Amino acid sequence: MTKRQLDKFRAELEKKLSEIEKNSALRSELITERSNDPMDQMQSRQDLDLTIHTIDSAWRTWKAVDTALTLLGDGEYGICLECGEDINPKRLAAIPWTTLCVSCQEERDLTTPAAPDPKFERAA
Repeated sequence: MTKRQLDKFRAELEKKLSEIEKNSALRSELITERSNDPMDQMQSRQDLDLTIHTIDSAWRTWKAVDTALTLLGDGEYGICLECGEDINPKRLAAIPWTTLCVSCQEERDLTTPAAPDPKFERAA
């Protein structure tokens, strides 16, 4: 990969990192008011679940972007962490913070169990 391409990816990654940090004000939405009305309680719980999911997703993306920036600094950016092959530039253009090639990502998706549906756990 050329220095120009790496600089472009670094700029995109830093931009994404600043977007995530700018939107980190979601934590203030974790505070909810108590209500005696069951419908209000249910709505508050749904709002809280959505906020927690959004914060978790943002944190995972932040961590992935930070890892990609570290790899870029170490000269290992664009190399799959599983198989050591080059990651397709089109994949990097679509998801600059990816650390796996398509085939390794597909393998991980097949072997990693999906998180249980939290709604199912609450209902049980």
